[in-house]
Amino acid sequence: MRRLLALFLALFLSISTDSALALHTVEKRSAVAALASPGLLVMDQGEKRVLAENKPDSLRIPASVLKLLTAVVAIQNLGADTRFTTSVMKMAKEDEILIRGSKDPFLTTSRAIADKYGHKNLLSLLNKGNPNNLKRIKIFYEGLYPKDVYNLSVAMKNKRVKAKFIEVSSGQADEIGKDEIASITSAPLSKMIEHLTLWSDNLVADRLADAAARKAGNSTTGSGLTSTYKDVLAGLGIASEGLKVRDGSGLSKKNQVSARMVVELLMAIRKDSKFTSIYEGLPIAGETGTLVKRFEKTPDAIGNVRAKTGWVSNSVTLAGYVKSGEKEYAFAILADGIIPSLKYRNRARAAMDKLLEVVVKGDH
Repeated sequence: MRRLLALFLALFLSISTDSALALHTVEKRSAVAALASPGLLVMDQGEKRVLAENKPDSLRIPASVLKLLTAVVAIQNLGADTRFTTSVMKMAKEDEILIRGSKDPFLTTSRAIADKYGHKNLLSLLNKGNPNNLKRIKIFYEGLYPKDVYNLSVAMKNKRVKAKFIEVSSGQADEIGKDEIASITSAPLSKMIEHLTLWSDNLVADRLADAAARKAGNSTTGSGLTSTYKDVLAGLGIASEGLKVRDGSGLSKKNQVSARMVVELLMAIRKDSKFTSIYEGLPIAGETGTLVKRFEKTPDAIGNVRAKTGWVSNSVTLAGYVKSGEKEYAFAILADGIIPSLKYRNRARAAMDKLLEVVVKGDH
């Protein structure tokens, strides 16, 4: 009996010590100078137990981690199956063309980008509206982003076509447009989200934020974006006091988010199948997307971390999911006190990679 009791105590103490050591090691890793006291939270999703934290409610510059919020807001407001259509139409005169768009976030005038990422080629569509290759044309348009119009104008110059671009309202387009010549329809929003999270596409992120705000009836800058994001988070039961959103991409240093907001959002993503494209699109440590060259010195983490990267100026960030055995943790590391140089940003990234490897290897 004594031997059995001794064995039980030895086993209990061993497990307790290992678990405490693992927790201590994670928190120790979060306190390294390279991370400059980040906003940090690591949570067991199943038990909702905090594994490690450091100022999780402090507001930080999220950089491209903000794209996680943008993805959720876009799906919530627009729908994962939403597609965008752009048409070219005849007008009364042969040298006049009407383009009617729906502000497709995935439009491009680059064949290479269209072929590689599945974007729709606006230039190819326009060419169908000018079958006789006229060298002087007027292009009336509505529902295009200014960047798309600019890219088209450059493409026309490269083709030695003198094109005059004239923006019209939707009502005017109804009056001047005749028969549709051709149209293109985008991939579903869910595919855009996968692309967004895998490659951290800033243009697509800003356009999705714009579309989500317009759908909500809000302005597409400043307080309008913030209100749009806050409303979606509130609908998911996530407190967002202090949240500031100035763009959808995370490029603005005026964006403000806490690690807790991000982690609670990550847990909400895993609970609802409509957000599957966000999880599926996240880069995998050492294998895909923006994480393909990360974790080289922390091999145990390779394949066990799915996360969104980010950096802007003095902020280096990472947020997503890390697996340890049968468990999956949601985490956010927002280090916005980094000296703005490549050397210090790389040190911060290495520290994050090591911290997550500790989570992977720990006995929690």
